[in-house]
Amino acid sequence: MPSSQLAEPSGNRESEWTTVEGENTYTVREVAQKEGISTYAVRYYDNHGLIPFAKRDEHNNRVFDERDLQWVHLITCLRQTGMPIGEVKHYFELVLRGDLTIPERYQIMLDQQRRTVEQLEELNRHLVTINKKVAHYADVLISHSADSYVPADAAKKRK
Repeated sequence: MPSSQLAEPSGNRESEWTTVEGENTYTVREVAQKEGISTYAVRYYDNHGLIPFAKRDEHNNRVFDERDLQWVHLITCLRQTGMPIGEVKHYFELVLRGDLTIPERYQIMLDQQRRTVEQLEELNRHLVTINKKVAHYADVLISHSADSYVPADAAKKRK
């Protein structure tokens, strides 16, 4: 997310009830569907200040715009790559404080990048094992032979 789109707020949280004219706006449900998360998660993030520019309509329903979607997308990305919610909140607090926090934000993202690469490497190791099993079962099916490894038989052999 470009830092130019994460400008510091002008002061308050813009808590007045506003509908954004001329922009696409989204409900909690629509945001949840777009990000593949629950409506509970969207409300939780908003209630805990992680979507600082979200507005309310005349019926006090949350209304999200494209900028809010970018924030929710980043929250989802960080959470799904294992960042604890407290760290996500800290990161966003730094973003809102402005450019002086870029070195710390950079380090946070480097650490998250490293953790994510480690997760991908582990998943790739698991995928190698799964691919071997798929190939094994394909061979068994093609050759119409018995499976050479059956867990129940293996348990009997150990006794």
